Amino acid sequence: RASHDEDGTTVIPITVRQLEALVRISESLAKMRFDSEVRAEDIAEALRLFRVSTMAANAADQQSSAAAAAKVGGPNDGSGTSILSGGGTHEEMQRTESFLRSRLAIGALVNKHRLVEEAASQGYNALLVGRAIAIMATRGEVQERNHSCLLKRIK
Repeated sequence: RASHDEDGTTVIPITVRQLEALVRISESLAKMRFDSEVRAEDIAEALRLFRVSTMAANAADQQSSAAAAAKVGGPNDGSGTSILSGGGTHEEMQRTESFLRSRLAIGALVNKHRLVEEAASQGYNALLVGRAIAIMATRGEVQERNHSCLLKRIK
């Protein structure tokens, strides 16, 4: 779980194994460039990947805990559906769609996986992002291309 330092910055605890993985990822990124030395951008990308995967794992953990609480009788939004069930409220879905519209300019072609990672890193529920994309595709707002790897905003 993330905590906050004295100056308010977010601190995520890291294990030795995770630190070693960051080193290996940084080295692999350098090798992909056919370079024998690791650069600052390799380390930055390794840290970005770590943060995104940590956030995604934390979100998944919170969702499974929330789903368990919902089965026991968690809170609901008055419509008979549980807020904690992972389905999200109407407001959450609208907020997610709004994020996607602001992030995808009309005519833009974007990697779907990176878009979902970016949304998750900004606190959006990854499952809701996927549902919002599917809904927007059925409305004709976006098109999925290249075996659903890419998204293109149409309108």
